[in-house]
Amino acid sequence: MKNVRLAFFLYFSYVSVGCIASQLIPLINDAGYTAFEKSMILGGGALFSFLMSLWLGKKSDGQGRLKPSFYISTSLYIGFMILFYLIDSMLFKAFFLIGLIGVSRTLMSSCETIVLMAKPDNFGKYQSMGALGLISGSLLSAQLMPVGKGSLCILSSLISFFLIYQWPEKQKEKTEIKVQDFLLLLKNKEYIGYLMIFFFLMLMGFADQYIVVDKMVQLKASAGMISLKYALQAFMEIPIYLSIKKIFHKFSISKLLVFCTLMSALKFALYGFVSVSYMIIIVSLLQIFTHPIIVVLSKKLIVGCTPSYLAASSQIIGFAVYFGMSGFVASLLGQMLTAWFSFDTALYIFASFALFPFLIWYFMRKYGKVGVVIKNENISD
Repeated sequence: MKNVRLAFFLYFSYVSVGCIASQLIPLINDAGYTAFEKSMILGGGALFSFLMSLWLGKKSDGQGRLKPSFYISTSLYIGFMILFYLIDSMLFKAFFLIGLIGVSRTLMSSCETIVLMAKPDNFGKYQSMGALGLISGSLLSAQLMPVGKGSLCILSSLISFFLIYQWPEKQKEKTEIKVQDFLLLLKNKEYIGYLMIFFFLMLMGFADQYIVVDKMVQLKASAGMISLKYALQAFMEIPIYLSIKKIFHKFSISKLLVFCTLMSALKFALYGFVSVSYMIIIVSLLQIFTHPIIVVLSKKLIVGCTPSYLAASSQIIGFAVYFGMSGFVASLLGQMLTAWFSFDTALYIFASFALFPFLIWYFMRKYGKVGVVIKNENISD
């Protein structure tokens, strides 16, 4: 029963996130913001996510509990959403959007970390429920009016809040996290190397959400088609999450990392090549070979190279860097590239960023910055 509760907690949390995330670019465009203002909103949301994640990571390890971080993120998420829909001022709406974008990412990070700490051996299976939540949220969101979207988000958030409130979290030993502890993470070259690898991979992932969607908007794609792309990508992740233990038994960390990086480059090259919306949706199905493997790799590699007393901080801060800051850079860089070049050229440039994870991984292995993982590359736990 506890396992079912945890699975549906993740499902409803992601329904709430999917409602907004799938319609984020159309939502900003419909509000009437300029390209520069849009980049500031997306970048501001990513920066807010980064700062909030630092605070929540410290708080979680300091209290020895993760649930308070989820409570804070969910409460702020609901609050920013209500204010966004109630206030008419474009200036205040921009601030509320920044808060909504930033908190949605710390909410995802808190949910993933709760599940990872509770069920490390079955993390992939639980993530499949999260993917189902994203599918449900994105498809429903496209059919609802703004008030309906907000209501669905609030209802889903409250259900997930209730489910995790009733779930007994194991109390970790409380650890007072000091500045020296954060510096310890920054001095961990293996940890920093992994953050750099996943930063570039997630940079491409955010370009998928931002630039690719902007290209679809330029091609006159409907909100329904954009939601369909988001939903199908989430759907393609489910079989990988369900079979992730077998995949990690069969293939090494190195092979998986190289493979998903290559597929990320291929996906973006094809995004630049095709010129109709339905072909973009077909190309987006390559998500099956990219995001789910990247997510699980990031969790496992970070767990393997950081001390246990910084378990929550290393995950949440790492998530803030490679997920939060990559979103910040992707939004600003994307707007610059599309202003200077065509959408297609911008997508080809993002495809070239796959070179960086290859180089970083190569030098980490060559100069001995990869420890526990390379000693036993077929890690599944």
